[in-house]
Formats: sequence, C-alpha cells, structure tokens
Amino acid sequence: MVTGSKIAVLSVLTATMLLCASGRTKACELRFALDTSFPPHIVLASQQPEGLNVQMIRLLAAQVGCSVRFVRSPWARALKLLQQGEIDVVSQLTYNQTRAKDIAFIGPHHQERMWLIADPAKVPPLRQLADLPQWPASLLIAVLNGGYFGPQLQQLRDDPVLQRRFYPMVSNQDKLALLESGRVQAVLEEELAWFWRVKGQATAYRPMLLVHADPVYFGFSRVSVSPELLRKLDAAWQQLYRDGQLQQIRDYYLAAPAAAGNTAEISRMPAPAPHL
Repeated sequence: MVTGSKIAVLSVLTATMLLCASGRTKACELRFALDTSFPPHIVLASQQPEGLNVQMIRLLAAQVGCSVRFVRSPWARALKLLQQGEIDVVSQLTYNQTRAKDIAFIGPHHQERMWLIADPAKVPPLRQLADLPQWPASLLIAVLNGGYFGPQLQQLRDDPVLQRRFYPMVSNQDKLALLESGRVQAVLEEELAWFWRVKGQATAYRPMLLVHADPVYFGFSRVSVSPELLRKLDAAWQQLYRDGQLQQIRDYYLAAPAAAGNTAEISRMPAPAPHL
C-alpha cells in the first residue's frame, strides 16, 4: 500500500528527475563522493544510487540548476579530494573549525548518534568511555578511517598505548564484516544505520554505549564551489526545509525501521544551521 506521504515524496523525486533532465540543470555539475552502501543514508542500487542523502542532494542540486555526478571514493580519500576541489560535496560530515577552512557546511541533514556495538557476553561492561582503557588489550574496536567520534574518544585514540585497540577501516561494510567474523570485538556505528542493518534479524550484538552525538552536514569544497553558488545552495536548502520537502524524503525512508528507539525523534528533520 502506498501512503499519502510516500505519494508526496515520490512526486517530489519525480519532479526532481524531470527538472534534472531539462536544459536548466546543465549550468553546473556537482560531483558527489560516496563509498559503499550505508543504508538508509546511501544505498548503492544496481542502476542509480538511492537513499536519504542521495535523494536530498539530488533535490538540492536541482533547486539551483545543477545536476549530480556520483564518484566512488573511500571516505578518508574523499575528504582529501574535497579539500583539494577534486570533488564538490560529501555527506554525513561533522562540522569542526579545522574542516571549515576548506569546506562549507550546508544542512544539517541528520542528527548522528555514534554507538559502540558489541556482544555484551564477550566484552566487559562499559558505563562510560573512561572505562575503555580497562578493557583487555586483546579487544579490538573497528572504526571508519577518517571518521570523527567526538573529543573524548579522539583523546583515547591519540594515546600511544590505547591507539592499538582501534582498527581503522576504509569502508563501513568492511568494518562490520570484521565484527561478524570475530576479528574485532566491537565497532563504532551510527545508530540509524545499525538498526536498519539488523532490523528483523536475530543478533547477539547490542549498542552498549552512546559515544558521540552531533548533527552531520553536506560538506562542499570551497575550492571548486564558488561563494555565490554556496549561498544559493544554502538558501535553497532552507526553502526546502520550510516547504517540508526534506521531511517528506526523510519520512519515506524512515517509515520501516521503527525498532530504532524514539521514532518521532529519529524521523524529525534537523533545523538548518549552516557554516558557510
């Protein structure tokens, strides 16, 4: 059964594709970097990428007369290419002042919550990050290479002794594969992506500790994207937020994983807070 909200968002996406096919969108092309599938944010389908972030960037680009070209790149490399202007935009990017020197932040498009995921029967209890150094040295934690998980965890990762426990991976799929094979005992994973992955499946792994929570943005290269286009993109994002079109996309993709805790809070589109 197709609900009213799904009809509405499908209408939005259809209109976007028609607009992208018109001559008005050929004035510019935004190169959007993506890695492996990261549902529901990015889904690498057989023909065209799909998912929350993909549909939002398509809609945003169409609003300013641009098209989107998808470029495959591991996350850490994508950040370097973004800073150099070799690609134009990435998603799921946490703001900080260091990054803001080379990157403009438009959004946020999601309120990210990073959890430490593990099998409680195989690791000691973890009430706070300060307990992590007490874990046996043999217990390894897989993390996404180039990812940011907050200042407290970064301090632990910078410790010469503790940093050996963190196993950097180039993709989310590789990271989770290590967990399932037993080569690492825990991973750091985004809440919504985790529940989307395991919904309807029996698993011994559980979110044990909320490590960090932050809004995440579309990050645009200051080298390849002009200040004028950045202002247009930001104005378009705020209009799409006010019109409810971004929320419609979010509702469409988040209708299924009700197991992810507070559905109303997870589904709510964050208010614009750009860093241009």
